Amino acid sequence: MTEEPTASEIQLKMRQLLGQATLLRSRGDFEQALPLAQDAVALDDTSWEAHELLGDLLLALQSPDQAMASYRRARDLNPDRPRLEEKIGRAALAQAEKDRTTQLSRALLEGKDALDVPKRNPGYAALYSLVVPGLGQMYNRQAAKGILIVVLWLALFALAAMVVRSELALRPTGPMGTLYGPQVTLNAILSAAFAGVGAIWVVALVIIWIYAVADAAIYASKTMTSDHTGVV
Repeated sequence: MTEEPTASEIQLKMRQLLGQATLLRSRGDFEQALPLAQDAVALDDTSWEAHELLGDLLLALQSPDQAMASYRRARDLNPDRPRLEEKIGRAALAQAEKDRTTQLSRALLEGKDALDVPKRNPGYAALYSLVVPGLGQMYNRQAAKGILIVVLWLALFALAAMVVRSELALRPTGPMGTLYGPQVTLNAILSAAFAGVGAIWVVALVIIWIYAVADAAIYASKTMTSDHTGVV
């Protein structure tokens, strides 16, 4: 029958494990040191040194929440060690940064521009993009997307206007010139807009306009809750 280890034997074994873990940590081998520190804590849960070392290793291995728990346990066992408060604070900051990074990654995957998305009225968002494509996105705080749409729409508008003007210049005009002549009617403008290559720019212009309005309204509706609009 195997005899149970004595308290002194347990302490000796725990000290050996701590020594080995400390040596490995000094070499930067945190992964191999971690199980040794965990074994030391399992042998003697009342050792503040073991808990502090375990916390140091967990923090180095990017597990700040677990590190904080180990530091707190060490502080409970040795409240007179002020350095533990500092380590708890560092672990808390590391955990906050880790949470923020996780939220940011999730937000980017969902296509959001910010972690805290404010509520936006879909009607206003659609109206703004109807006036100027991209303004609705800016209202929704999708600044980069809004600016891209505005720039693209203005560029297409300029191209379409140039094409229409060129087409009108080829038409018969009155004595006061193309822009004021009797031939520049709505039908003439529409005919010029949808003639030849110009039709491509005009159609693209309309598509972006419609997209901007719809996208702004849909995104804004996602920021609302059923308490306000009935849209989840």
